Amino acid sequence: MIHRVGSFEAKTRLSELLRLAEQGDEVVVLRRGERVAVIVGPARYDQMCRRHESEPDWRRSAREYLDRGPRLASDEFESIVHEAKESRP
Repeated sequence: MIHRVGSFEAKTRLSELLRLAEQGDEVVVLRRGERVAVIVGPARYDQMCRRHESEPDWRRSAREYLDRGPRLASDEFESIVHEAKESRP
């Protein structure tokens, strides 16, 4: 479940909000209606970090293309990018 709270309310209810995050909920902290922070529990945080680490870096594919120079045909570059996309979870 997602909870939205103002920054003052978050300060006064921090212990409760931390418990909610620990149980798997997400807490969105707002200041003047704008999101300024999101509190998530350790399981959700670890999940987000693992997903980010496992995503291929498109910059790496582009760098491989540039490093190989003109010897790499466009279809080879497309193959590198395609492989990077397929390796995503």
